[in-house]
Amino acid sequence: MIVQFHGLTFDLPAGWEDITDDLPEGSPPTLAKASGIGAFQFSIAKYRSGERPNTDFDVLRSFMIEFCQDNFIDIGRIFEKKFGAAMCVGVSSRTVDQTLSAWYLSNGDDFAFVTYLAQGEENDLIDKELDETREIISSISFG
Repeated sequence: MIVQFHGLTFDLPAGWEDITDDLPEGSPPTLAKASGIGAFQFSIAKYRSGERPNTDFDVLRSFMIEFCQDNFIDIGRIFEKKFGAAMCVGVSSRTVDQTLSAWYLSNGDDFAFVTYLAQGEENDLIDKELDETREIISSISFG
């Protein structure tokens, strides 16, 4: 189902719901599955005025490297792909009890930083949710 969510448009698989209002005030827009284990959060910056950022993959990659260094995440392989007009740079990290994937997206002017975090060792469920979050990422447009 195509949804509009805090300035983004994307295809949301069945079962995902907006839980932002259930979180502490000031929490970023957040999606989760009622029967799930992880949370999918969005931080969005829309271009309003002034000099246009004209962002490219190099900028997004530098943002991702800085995020990983600031949070002691092993960078490993950085994923880069273009989905329609949106450039995407992402990483994924898994420890024994935590899975984190993070993506920076931009259409050149607008930005989104999106994370999926799951605690626990239920790898089959986490992998299914992570596959669905990747589908969401690949369908995001700024609109």
